[in-house]
Amino acid sequence: MDRGQIVLAPFLYSDLVGMKRRPACVVSSTAYNSGPDVILAMVTSRMTRLQAPTPGDAVLTDWQAAGLSTPSVIRAGRLLVLEQRLIQFGLGRLTASDLALVDRGLLSVLDLQATS
Repeated sequence: MDRGQIVLAPFLYSDLVGMKRRPACVVSSTAYNSGPDVILAMVTSRMTRLQAPTPGDAVLTDWQAAGLSTPSVIRAGRLLVLEQRLIQFGLGRLTASDLALVDRGLLSVLDLQATS
């Protein structure tokens, strides 16, 4: 599993009542991904997120190149640690510019400073 890959994964609702299989973006490092788990950020195509993104949301410019069927937002504030065996398949991969947007979202949500 590679950072920036878009996969189909089971995502729990925030109230833990239900689950939905949905696209997600791998945000964890190659070193972390060499273990059994992967860290994912939720992908949504909800129009409200596209029109009024919240802190940490990355509105994708190259969503088709990522294998997504509609304009989408990666929600850096909606992360999930999941065993890789639970991921069905890959849909595509983010472009470098879209991955940079996700990185900025993660830095913002986690209140981290960028390093050179």
